[in-house]
Amino acid sequence: MRLPLVLATLVAAPLAAQDGGQLYATYCSACHANDGLGATGGQFPPLAESEWLRGEPDRAIKIVLHGLSGPIEVGGRGYNLIMPPQGAALPDDQIAAILSYVRTSWGNRESAVTPQQVADLRLATAQRDKPYTAAGLLKQHPIPREPSALRNLTSRIYHGQWDKLPDFDPLEARNIEEEHDGRISVTHADREDHFGLVWEGEFVAEKSAVHRFRLACDDGARVVIDGKELLKVDGTGPISADRSDEKGIRLEAGAHPIRIEYFEARGHEDIVLAWKLPGGTSRWHYLSESETGPNRGGRPSIPIEPTPERAAIYRNFIAGTTPRAIGIGLPGGINFAWSADHLAPELAWTGPFIDAGRHWTARGQGAQEPAGHRLVRLSRTPAFPAEARFRGYTLDPAGNPTFRITRPGVVIEDAYRAREGHLLRTLRSRGEETRTRVLVADTGSIERLDDTTWRLSDTLVVRIAGGRPEFDGRKLHLTLAPADSVTLTYIWR
Repeated sequence: MRLPLVLATLVAAPLAAQDGGQLYATYCSACHANDGLGATGGQFPPLAESEWLRGEPDRAIKIVLHGLSGPIEVGGRGYNLIMPPQGAALPDDQIAAILSYVRTSWGNRESAVTPQQVADLRLATAQRDKPYTAAGLLKQHPIPREPSALRNLTSRIYHGQWDKLPDFDPLEARNIEEEHDGRISVTHADREDHFGLVWEGEFVAEKSAVHRFRLACDDGARVVIDGKELLKVDGTGPISADRSDEKGIRLEAGAHPIRIEYFEARGHEDIVLAWKLPGGTSRWHYLSESETGPNRGGRPSIPIEPTPERAAIYRNFIAGTTPRAIGIGLPGGINFAWSADHLAPELAWTGPFIDAGRHWTARGQGAQEPAGHRLVRLSRTPAFPAEARFRGYTLDPAGNPTFRITRPGVVIEDAYRAREGHLLRTLRSRGEETRTRVLVADTGSIERLDDTTWRLSDTLVVRIAGGRPEFDGRKLHLTLAPADSVTLTYIWR
């Protein structure tokens, strides 16, 4: 939250009841954005569902009073900025009003802050003459872990050697325990190198909505909710983009039976399970002891972002798509990953583009997750007939890409740009009298809204102008005629 001191002098005497939202918009939104997601495409730390606001307000009050300098991790992403102190410019009641607004907005559910709490900490830290560091604050005020959405959780452990998920029901459990912290963990007091675990309990949905779940594991696991299998990663191998699963399910408010099965074959063992609600302010909430995300493991943050004038490109392994994916960050916080293996955009998201800390530090291995919000998987299978080939791409002066695909007698150009917060894709075909069928989407809950518009996920719709869209209830295709040009507009809600 940055406050020009000249502006502060123009503030009249404090009102009897301060408007925290108005004060936030005046003094804080330039950096943290009106929606709390961080300004300029998320280059500033988000306040929406921020763990730094969790628990008692002392940590946040001290940051506002004296500022914060140096590296900090928020929501799994690293930042290295300076927040100037505001204690000299803002009186106690205005700081209390701003923090009360922030701690109760955008998914934050913390208590309000009183002017007396601010006054007490102002007096107690009056001798401080420099900003806090994240490490220093965490020593004074550790961040409490958020409550888990799992209730009445029990675990059963089994010993055996498997290469695929077994049927646990006829097996005899070696031990049964109650998991009082509501989190699943493979760190167990009674296990050997070959073992299985089954957790059963309830997932408590706070409201009726589509809940998105994500599973990754080493070796195999599956998740069953309300008696139906939702997620599954089978076989053996380490956690990777190819060994993960993510789907959405509509849940009514209240408790839902959940069963999580896991087996470890050999070597390392781990399981990561998280959920989130749709929308740009929602982040992943972990049901497992292990968490994965950008910058876990102490790597430095190296954010890659487009400029207002030019797109950014990232050529490295991106989680959720194929090894030969090309990441494109367009101005305005519109991003996608285009697979050179499947000849299609397979991921699309908004906000921050990607963090290169994993790959640009000591030749880091593995796949990097997109850094932003409202991530949607568009497809996971080849988009063109088998004889189609990738022939490279070109960039216009603004860095907007056009990918080139050929098949016998036909050249297809697949071009992208951002406009008014949407992703515009133009497919052009030229060549012989041959029609080409192109896959648009094959994942998620696709729903036809009208003759030209389809819902691809809870947060994304696509509008198709031209061509011949075809929807079989599971996959959305379009057919390109020779010399045809089709525009697809991806719109986030």
